[in-house]
Amino acid sequence: MGVTAMMLASKYEEIYPPQVSDFAYITDKAVSKAEILEMEYHFIQVLDFNLQTTSSFCFLQRLLQLSEVDERLASLSQYLIELPLIEYRMLKYSPSNLASSALFLANKIL
Repeated sequence: MGVTAMMLASKYEEIYPPQVSDFAYITDKAVSKAEILEMEYHFIQVLDFNLQTTSSFCFLQRLLQLSEVDERLASLSQYLIELPLIEYRMLKYSPSNLASSALFLANKIL
């Protein structure tokens, strides 16, 4: 299970993820490639193919890309987007709303 989770994470994070045979090798052949692939199938089924949730940071990055703002404004808005992470009451707002609010507020401050 752990090897399969690591394989799924590497597929998501890495540009060139390791092959399934590499994961079988690091287990010292305790599990086969077929078992890893079968467990991957079960992981994805249980997750109902929902492997990622879009965070407010992702929305902010896209907004900054479209806005073509300077580095100072981008840094301040990235700081502001982190503040709701520690406040429980901010969970009721959508990630896109938080991102646009952070960019708006940073623009007003500067």
